[in-house]
Amino acid sequence: MHQKIFLILLAVWFHGHCLVHAQESKPDLIQGDYELKVDVETVFLNLSVRDRLSNRSLAGLQQHDFIVYEDGVLQNIQQFLPTEAPFNLLLLMDVSGSTGAYLKMMKHAAIEFTRQIKPGDRVAVATFNSRVKLVQEFTDDLDKAEHAIKRMRSGGGTAFYDALMTGVTQYMDGVQGRSAIVVFTDGIDNRLDGMPESGSRTSFDDLYRRVQETDMIIYTIFLNTEKNSPHFSRSSGPSGSGWPGRRGRGFQFPFPFPFPSPSPLPPGSPPYGRSDDPVCELAREQLQMIADQTGGRMYSPTKTSELSGVYSEIADDLRIQYQLGYNSSNRSHDGKWRSIRVELEGNPDAVVRTRRGYYARRAVAQDTQ
Repeated sequence: MHQKIFLILLAVWFHGHCLVHAQESKPDLIQGDYELKVDVETVFLNLSVRDRLSNRSLAGLQQHDFIVYEDGVLQNIQQFLPTEAPFNLLLLMDVSGSTGAYLKMMKHAAIEFTRQIKPGDRVAVATFNSRVKLVQEFTDDLDKAEHAIKRMRSGGGTAFYDALMTGVTQYMDGVQGRSAIVVFTDGIDNRLDGMPESGSRTSFDDLYRRVQETDMIIYTIFLNTEKNSPHFSRSSGPSGSGWPGRRGRGFQFPFPFPFPSPSPLPPGSPPYGRSDDPVCELAREQLQMIADQTGGRMYSPTKTSELSGVYSEIADDLRIQYQLGYNSSNRSHDGKWRSIRVELEGNPDAVVRTRRGYYARRAVAQDTQ
């Protein structure tokens, strides 16, 4: 009898110990990986806040300053942490033939990005045409990064979807701390333009779904190659021959995205206008969607001088951020998309950037046998 009571008490103690350990080992709010963390119903977000009038990041905000909605329903913030920490930045450079006219500008901008590095920050450099290559691993050595950038050469096709997928799933895999990708590209994957043999194996649908599942910020710098040639006398292939016109081949416009559409640009964002070419316009819309979804921004420079503030803005965004967690009031494990909106209470001039949402977990069927 005494032995049975002892075993029962031991089982109760062991169960309680396991529960405490499980609570203590929840994902760390700062150090976790870069997929959206959903621990039971707890959702974690990284946020940057910029004043629309001064265009500067806002520091010193507190938990009570933020309001979070999920599918329009007010949520209760459970965890909050203002952070000013080093960051990891991957520069993903389109060196295909179509962006050759921008190569000098891209090199200059990339070098300026590396010069924003402060102690603890790290940068990596990858280039892509029909293939993607990591030309410099993450480093805090400015000379190494600059040397890799100066060696860049243009030519070949464009496999943009493959390149960004590789950046998200491989080059950034295992990177600890705050992270972001800055992409320089015209966004026109040869797959999109009816040339699948030199384009991506990854579809935009697959890429966008993966982007929706990551907690990484992606900034897109759109290089408008449309003016270089009317769809297109651009050089893209290894031989440098121009592309034939491919309107109406291999794509439908507007593109039938099966995912939540991007929200409109915040007031004050530059109006880029619409392109006369449907492929170019579609590529730009896709770049905007990627930036919007991850809490980043899309820029559309036409000359080097217009990039002077871009890299400082991005570095500012990354260095001054806030992290919060809330327990979703929606307890359904239905695998459906849930939209997130974050506002700053009492400050209509504040622009809050964060993820646009996440996919809920699906309930796991229990084996009754």
